[in-house]
Amino acid sequence: MPAFDIVPSPVRGIDAHTLRRVIEAIRTRQALEVEYRSLSNPAPRWRWIAPHAIAFDGFRWHARAYCFTDGCFKDFLLARILGTRDSRPSDIDDSQDADWHTHITLDIGPHPGLSDTQKKIIALDYGLRNGKARVTVRKALLYYTLKRLGLDIDPSTRNPADQQIALLNREVVGAGVAGMPRE
Repeated sequence: MPAFDIVPSPVRGIDAHTLRRVIEAIRTRQALEVEYRSLSNPAPRWRWIAPHAIAFDGFRWHARAYCFTDGCFKDFLLARILGTRDSRPSDIDDSQDADWHTHITLDIGPHPGLSDTQKKIIALDYGLRNGKARVTVRKALLYYTLKRLGLDIDPSTRNPADQQIALLNREVVGAGVAGMPRE
């Protein structure tokens, strides 16, 4: 066997009890009362959420849920749920979560500042066909996808060798990504 290793990431675990409660709430269409800590409200507070899906952004697990406090669908990091204390039936219709049910196709290609030879190398690295690859993502996960791929920054502000790919159809992203509801 050849030598093998993996680039380490900090452990970002989730509490097994919390995960079970969220999955059970999704399965039985329940709302959960959770104690949650967010960057926008660092002091823990209790709130009701109605989770309908879970998602992994490459680093962290999220519950996609309706937030009764804010009156909208948003993402809740499972690791920031400090506890649960109650549940109740929920009549929230997850089909109303437009950002979850809307898919956006991103066209990515080599950074425009690369030489033609370098662009060919990037085409091999990313399996590009005709100079681009298509990545389809839920609108609710768009922010995380752009951030993870380094596409959240204007490519002209980065060294092409450091940011080897660029978003070719930036217009599909729109101005709303920065304001996407997250907790």
